[in-house]
Amino acid sequence: MVSGILPVGQLLAPLLSRGFYHSAILNTHDVKGGDDLWELAKRCYTSFINAKNNNKHFSDMGDLNFLMCKAIDNPGLTLSSSLRTSLISVFEDPVIDTNSTLHQEIGLKDFIGCASVHGVGPSIVIFDTIRDGQLDCACVYPFPLHTREQMPELIGEMKRILVDR
Repeated sequence: MVSGILPVGQLLAPLLSRGFYHSAILNTHDVKGGDDLWELAKRCYTSFINAKNNNKHFSDMGDLNFLMCKAIDNPGLTLSSSLRTSLISVFEDPVIDTNSTLHQEIGLKDFIGCASVHGVGPSIVIFDTIRDGQLDCACVYPFPLHTREQMPELIGEMKRILVDR
């Protein structure tokens, strides 16, 4: 499963100007070992855009909230009782950060922004940010489902697939 996260605060009536208001579109895709990464990416993106254009992030909001509550109450409903609801989450809009001068002034060395789903969520999340014109990615994963030792191999394989294609 792939979940797409969308900002919805500015789309609600009345408008919600402050805060972190997001909704999700959940899609399930069958994947086989030899599938081409870019074909899968196109399939996921097309499915996501079609769902978004049909306002699925609003019409399915109640169903998703209900399912998340049931997963928290009954971890056995998720794969290996892990409370993981998808393999990976994808955020629609990239974060663009141009505040490095301000960060230096206040002594901030590094940070990431990430969403919490209060115990239920994806297996892996990649947060991408454009920071001063450069791509900065952070990988967030739940422990003990994944270990620190597993992640370099996983990230290395992801880089290999992306660069070699």
